[in-house]
Amino acid sequence: MKRILKDYILFVIYFIALTFTACMDLDVPPKGILTPNTFYETATQADQGIVGIYTRLVDIPVNQYWFMSECRSDNTWVNPTPGGFREYSEIGTFRAGYDLGTFNTVWNLWYRLIYNANAALEKLPNAEFKGDEALRNQFMGEAHFLRGWAYFELVRSFGNVPIIDKVMAPADVLNTKQSTAREIYDKIIVPDLKQAKSLLPLENEMRDGSGNLIGTSGRANHMVARAMLGRVYMTMAGFPLNDPSTQALAEEELNSVITYSEQNGDKYWAPDIDEWRKQWSSEYNNKYSIFAVQHRTGGTGNRVVYQMLPSVPPSFTKISIFVNEIYIEKTLMYEFDKIQKNTGEKDLRGIDFSILTGYEAEANYPAYSNTTDTLNLPDGKVETVQTKSMFYKYFDSLHKRAALGFETNIENTMINFNDWPNNFPVIRLEDIMLMYAEILVSKGQTTEALAIINKIRGRAGADKLTVTSATDVLNAVKNERRLELMCEGVRWFDIVRWGEWKNRISVKFNRYSNPDGTSQSNIQDGRYLYPIPMSQIDVKPGFYKQNTDY
Repeated sequence: MKRILKDYILFVIYFIALTFTACMDLDVPPKGILTPNTFYETATQADQGIVGIYTRLVDIPVNQYWFMSECRSDNTWVNPTPGGFREYSEIGTFRAGYDLGTFNTVWNLWYRLIYNANAALEKLPNAEFKGDEALRNQFMGEAHFLRGWAYFELVRSFGNVPIIDKVMAPADVLNTKQSTAREIYDKIIVPDLKQAKSLLPLENEMRDGSGNLIGTSGRANHMVARAMLGRVYMTMAGFPLNDPSTQALAEEELNSVITYSEQNGDKYWAPDIDEWRKQWSSEYNNKYSIFAVQHRTGGTGNRVVYQMLPSVPPSFTKISIFVNEIYIEKTLMYEFDKIQKNTGEKDLRGIDFSILTGYEAEANYPAYSNTTDTLNLPDGKVETVQTKSMFYKYFDSLHKRAALGFETNIENTMINFNDWPNNFPVIRLEDIMLMYAEILVSKGQTTEALAIINKIRGRAGADKLTVTSATDVLNAVKNERRLELMCEGVRWFDIVRWGEWKNRISVKFNRYSNPDGTSQSNIQDGRYLYPIPMSQIDVKPGFYKQNTDY
């Protein structure tokens, strides 16, 4: 709350938060500071303000989607006893308390964005658009989308949070109580996204403040709003709200995105495995994502790359990387490592493209020594799997770029190890397709659901499935979401909405023999949520209610 108050004070005095250029590359410095009385007077200024809201997203992927989703889930195994205090280890072992810095960072990132969106929604109706109401509506739609999405992430991370839906005086912010998750969905998340859907044009009609078309800029458009609304409804249908009435609403939105893709040349669909692999490189930014956080070198790069790798030698990158002990969980590694019967090869999405199992020694750099362990399979078989394989999906390494036929000079423009220029996808078509497949299973349409799974698997060279029972097909959907969407910040929220998180994490700890630094007692019912951060609890003691089991 202190940081929210600070942002509101800055708004009153300087209005700094909204002074950004209209360049969506996010690498052009501000042109100057405008006062509250002069900002949002014209379409150009309004465009600058809207782009300013998007700039708040730069640090979301690493904090929200990498640390607070992937590292929390059964996709990863974190070293529970690293050489020093590591926040990812606290999160991944469920030891983290309300004083962890990452939680406060994520809370403040989203509320700063909400503050900027509120300011935009207040100012835009009175800005001068010279009769171009369609452009005004677009900007309003973008602000509604960004605010609705922000509250969605806050609710599914922290649960009951305060609704701040307008520009407020600091004293009013200080006295805004928490609302329940259901209230936030009903009062702001769903209404904002529905409003965004009604106001936003399709991608090819998106414009900037000068009227120029900006369809490939990565900003939210009509189909982005529908995709996000579909995800919201699917979340509401699952745990903890368990509202079955929202599944039909999700079906409508998800089907609309799939239909739009099919009717527009299979838009968002990478047609073969080569294209699928290329989409993770900077040259393919925005080509196949429905919506992605934009990253460019020069200070707004993708920090996930650095935070997901333990270390790599110079032949992979000139940038020094030596950081975290976050590894691919054994059962996930097994899925990517097993030989596919139809091709005699491994899943083409995995090793050397999304997974790095090791590397040879180089000058002054030792070879990477993976480790192995046994894995007991459900059918009673015992397999040997590697336990320290690295996530490689976003790493635009020199090796990967050469294999894909790209030039190898992107590092020349990077200012440091955190400045990678590849985007982070928030929603992809495969996510939409597989959520839709979940719905089809629930309606008894297992053949249609299986066709969706096999379309995705077929592109990856993976064996097509022939299971027929509803239970087996649903399990296949869930497993395919794990494989296809690995590293994209989806897995934790999936296993929560399925009501499976507690069992999956407990079984994972058992699978690793519950080593020092882990404890089954940490896996408590209320910890599907994170705690309300300490800085918010302490700003007005007793005002906020802390989440259960913290």
